Formats: sequence, C-alpha cells, structure tokens
Amino acid sequence: MNTVQLECFLAVAEYLNFSRAAESLKITQPAVSHQITSLEDELGARLFIRTSKNVTLTEAGFMFMEDASSIIKIASSAKNRLGAGFNDSLFLTIGCHNQSELNILPPVIEKLVKQFPTLHPSIKLIPFKSMANLLEEERIHVMFGFHQEEMKGMPGLFHELGKLPVSCVCSPDHPYAGRGSLSVRELQGPMILCEPHRLPHSIEQLQMGISTARHPSQLYFVDGYESILTLVRSGLGFSLLPSYPGCEGNGLRYVPVTGIDPVVFGLFHKGLKGNPVLKEFVRIMDHEITTN
Repeated sequence: MNTVQLECFLAVAEYLNFSRAAESLKITQPAVSHQITSLEDELGARLFIRTSKNVTLTEAGFMFMEDASSIIKIASSAKNRLGAGFNDSLFLTIGCHNQSELNILPPVIEKLVKQFPTLHPSIKLIPFKSMANLLEEERIHVMFGFHQEEMKGMPGLFHELGKLPVSCVCSPDHPYAGRGSLSVRELQGPMILCEPHRLPHSIEQLQMGISTARHPSQLYFVDGYESILTLVRSGLGFSLLPSYPGCEGNGLRYVPVTGIDPVVFGLFHKGLKGNPVLKEFVRIMDHEITTN
C-alpha cells in the first residue's frame, strides 16, 4: 500500500468517476484504474462497484475512507515536518577507526557547528580497509588514515595532519613505564597483538616482526584497538601503537621506540571544492593537531 494508491482511491471516492478523478490527479484514467485494482488486490476487498453508467462505493470502501484519509494526513505531516527541519541542513560524515581518533573530534565538531549551526555531523567507526570502500562510494565525506595506506589503493586525496611516533604502550606499573625511550631490541616480555586491518599496515608488520621471537605463551591476540588498550591496562603486556594527539590522557604510558619511522597521519577525502563544511573541518583539524 502506498500514498499514490490512497490518493487515487480518495479521488474516485470523491468524484465517483474515474475520468474526473484522473483529471484532478493529473494522471491518466488507466493509471487510476490500475492503482485502484492493485489496492483492492492488496486489501482483499472490493472498494467500488463499477458499471458502464456509474461508480459507487462498497461497504468496505466506505469503511476504508477514514483509514485512507488518516494515512495520507500522517504521511503529509511527516513529509512537511522533515522537509522543514532538514531542507536547509548541512551534513558531514566522518570515518574513524578507533577511540583515539574519536577523542580528537569533540572540540573540532564543537567549533564547526558554531560556524555552521544547521550542521548534522555523523561518525562511522569502521576498520581501515572497509572505510576505504565507503569513501570511494561517497557514503562518507572524510576519514582518518595513514599515508602508507595510500599505497594500498586508498581512494581520494590525502591531507597530512602530522607525523605520529610509534610507541611502546604499557601500564603505569610496567617495567618500561619509566623509560624515556626504547629500542626494538629492548622490547621483551608478553606482547599484545591485533588482528590485521585494525591498525596501520606498517605497525601491523612491525608487531608481527617483533612477535616472531616470542613464545606463544607470551602473545595475546585481540580483535581491535580498544581491546589492545584493555589488556595493556590489565598489565598483561605491552603493545606497539601510534601516539595519537592527547593519547597520554588515557592513563597509559607511551614510550617512544627509537629506530622506527613515525607514521604519517591525516585525512582522506574526495576533494574540498564545493564543500565549505569539509574545507573548514580540515582547517580546524590542522589547528587542533598543531596546538595539541
């Protein structure tokens, strides 16, 4: 059942004439007849008695008039309400991969909404590889990412926000917590690893390279970034992660690992031209990363 069927039914019920109903609706008479027939089939009841000379409502038709009118009014009211609320609205969908990226956004979105009061921001939290498909299909406007991923077929343009050092992440009472830096060779003991595509490719490769020298009993495998942090907080071991802006505030220790190139962190998008909201989002992100 749809509103076209109901509008045709109410028009025929008003005029008791298919030709005049079609004229009022500005469609053809066969189209009106088709809509009425399909509605009757769906309801399992005849709504009109048709003869060569006149059209009359059946008892079921009389009973259905109030329901049809109510449905049309509700649909019209919803359309008007949503249209009034969203016709002038602006939208920005941001792709994130983990909680550390989400933590960057609140002050950025706050400033953005002050400049664009009708903005309705949306955030999608999805693994690295899946997010690229959404950007390619333009189901998101912008996504966080790392420059290394561009070589893996990531779509769109890359805007660098900064270079993030790779750190040994551990709990405050871990033996490494008080160190100013660590070399790769110094990384010993239990280690927490993440399944592929949940971290930047370069860090995945680094983790796997270091873990090969570990006994299986010293390795903990988890399925996501947040799970890594949970086990690190539990004191089960350390992990290797990029040091996102502000990550030191999560209660863990981030000890830089020497001899490892930092990862280039930034934003992927399909272009800023014609999208003032996205352009301003990138500008504010630049400022937030620089000041933090």
